[in-house]
Amino acid sequence: MTLRVKDSDRLRQVLLTRFGADDWAQIRVDGELLGSGPQSWTGTGLPPGKCEKKGAFYLNPALDLTSRMTQGDHDIWLRVAVAEGGEAYAAIDASVDTGCKTSEQLVDTCSGYGANEACRLQDEVVDGVTTFRSGVNTGLSPLPQTRMFGTGACTAQIARDFFLRERTYRCTVDLGAAAEPDLSRGAYIIDHSTETLLADRVANTDGSYSLTTRSFSMPDRGSVSACEPICKTRKAQANTAVAPDGVTGSKQTDPTGWDYYYRTCQDSNVCPAGDGEELVEGCGCLDDFPEAAVMMQTVRLGGADMVCTSSVR
Repeated sequence: MTLRVKDSDRLRQVLLTRFGADDWAQIRVDGELLGSGPQSWTGTGLPPGKCEKKGAFYLNPALDLTSRMTQGDHDIWLRVAVAEGGEAYAAIDASVDTGCKTSEQLVDTCSGYGANEACRLQDEVVDGVTTFRSGVNTGLSPLPQTRMFGTGACTAQIARDFFLRERTYRCTVDLGAAAEPDLSRGAYIIDHSTETLLADRVANTDGSYSLTTRSFSMPDRGSVSACEPICKTRKAQANTAVAPDGVTGSKQTDPTGWDYYYRTCQDSNVCPAGDGEELVEGCGCLDDFPEAAVMMQTVRLGGADMVCTSSVR
């Protein structure tokens, strides 16, 4: 049989504990003779004596094979010589370390770009946190983390400043004597085409040019309204604001003012006025910016003439 050892460090001990046969038997590991019976049988041919022993033998050598079980494949032979009927067996016991062993490997596929003077860091994301964006340090950094690895009985907790760092570099590439792109065809199309005619010039293999023209039209873009129709309404509102001298409305000639509303018109230019509102301007492209500018200017100029004093003037 072939015994494959994947991790020799986990082998604590490997013993050839017993073997036996009726009539003859040899034990070899990787071609080396380790034992035979019932008498000495060292060759690779037939046994040195009569094949029929009229009985079985049993040996318990407890031979340590640990040093022979290096990493890789090992051939273990049980060679048997039997006259008429017989049997043979061998037992190898292995004590294996099944405990958890963790190892860490840092994979850095960015080292080449980082060491290249022609490259600079463009973007960097560390454990989901953007630390560089467009070549500028964001000032952010992830917090140290502790993560659980493995499943079942073999788990391990590992604490690190980061677990995944993703980088994007921007490098300057020397193209040497690379030819400039030929933009003459695009320039010809732009210079010789119209809104209804598309002109083109294609270079042939012999260096000549083929000129073509064909009709051209833009798809119908449809009609678009000049604006979103709106309407203007107003609603009477009593001035109940309070100032240090009392209710503001009591100082006015007419304590009732107006609240103005602008509403988006519905289908068929219907103005959706609210309760108690009256229509000021119907649906259309309304522009009250001049009125608003005058009101703001009036408030500004009025405030410029006001003076706060401790005495009546």
